[in-house]
Amino acid sequence: MGYAAARYGHVMFPENAHEPALRCAELLLGGVGKDWASRVYYSDNGSTAIEIALKMAFRKFSLDHGILVGSDKSITNERNIQLKVLALEGSYHGDTLGAMEAQAPSAYTSFLQQPWYSGRGLFLTPPTVFIRNETCTLSLPHWIQHGHLSPGDKCFPSLAEVFCKTRDSSSAADLYSTYISQQLSEYSLFSNREHIAALIIEPVIQGAGGMHMIDPLFQRVLVQECRNRKIPVIFDEVFTGFWRLGVESASELLGCLPDIACYAKLMTGGIVPLAATVTTEAVFEAFESNSKLTALLHGHSYTAHAMGCSAAVKAIQWFRDPSTNSNLDFDQMKLNELWDGTLVNQLSSLPNVRRVVSLGTLCAIELMAEGSDAGYASLYARSLIQQLREEDDIYLRPLGNVIYLMCGPCTARDICTEQLSKVCCRISSFNPVH
Repeated sequence: MGYAAARYGHVMFPENAHEPALRCAELLLGGVGKDWASRVYYSDNGSTAIEIALKMAFRKFSLDHGILVGSDKSITNERNIQLKVLALEGSYHGDTLGAMEAQAPSAYTSFLQQPWYSGRGLFLTPPTVFIRNETCTLSLPHWIQHGHLSPGDKCFPSLAEVFCKTRDSSSAADLYSTYISQQLSEYSLFSNREHIAALIIEPVIQGAGGMHMIDPLFQRVLVQECRNRKIPVIFDEVFTGFWRLGVESASELLGCLPDIACYAKLMTGGIVPLAATVTTEAVFEAFESNSKLTALLHGHSYTAHAMGCSAAVKAIQWFRDPSTNSNLDFDQMKLNELWDGTLVNQLSSLPNVRRVVSLGTLCAIELMAEGSDAGYASLYARSLIQQLREEDDIYLRPLGNVIYLMCGPCTARDICTEQLSKVCCRISSFNPVH
């Protein structure tokens, strides 16, 4: 980074390139974008990366569905076209206006936060997976009649079975496919002017929405249904990417690939801001023409900032190298288990714990709470958080009555065990004061 600061300072990236940006792009395309992506578009934060991804997806959809025609990409009838997204309840994609429109109503999109919010999409309620009483449990939304699934479809011995591709032929997969197809068909019939022009999901884990693990089978079926309809697929990996969930890209856990993916946060090891929107050659070609007006006119002064790109190069290499990341199983290219399984099961069995999600560098715990004590606005966990910070030197983040630990991909397992043990001890004696 010191070299980049001295060598480049600030570079206006349009019609320019520099070594840190090129090296970073090579690592992205050979890592998280391997076998599917060919282009990288730099920005400075996750929310902006999402805005860019939406523009990419909408352009690709418009060309594929005849909304834009001819070599100059002329629009057929601009005033009668409304492009919307397919997304999930509980989603979070950033705090810029366009990114907020692509997520379901929540505390983040209320009138107090975003008076312009209208929610430009179809938002589905997904099934979730969590650990409760030492068992991986599938929690089904209201639209599924529980009688259609066997106990084996709803409880799993471990997370490995949850991610297993053999579930693709299960009755759960059939239920998911029927529901998603029905929702998309009904939406299409409702209005000829409105088009679902992009699917946007946080693969596997919804972060700021409450640390929910979405059933990977549901997301896999969702991607396939969108593929069948030529709806571009966006993976928001701003939170989940770069080993957060134990693998470099969460798409490895899902077993399917996007058309566009967004990365930030761990991409630079958290040292400096940088984001990237990674996409396919087909999406790139949707912006090609002889007119500048059809280009992707999105950029700012810090696009491909040399110091950020240099930090990303180092972080990506560091995480992938077993000589610098002792947690890495190089043969499997995944992190070894960081959170002690016995402690996780012990936590999941406490009477004041509703659910536990433990995956990769993340361990999230939802405390049992009702009414105003539950949800993002809740201060239910305040005294617990204060104890852990002041007496145990553990910095936990609260999302209402959900608390979570998050280590780095290189954090020693012993440190994770020590911290989780303290958290377990505190929660077991937790008695909130109202």
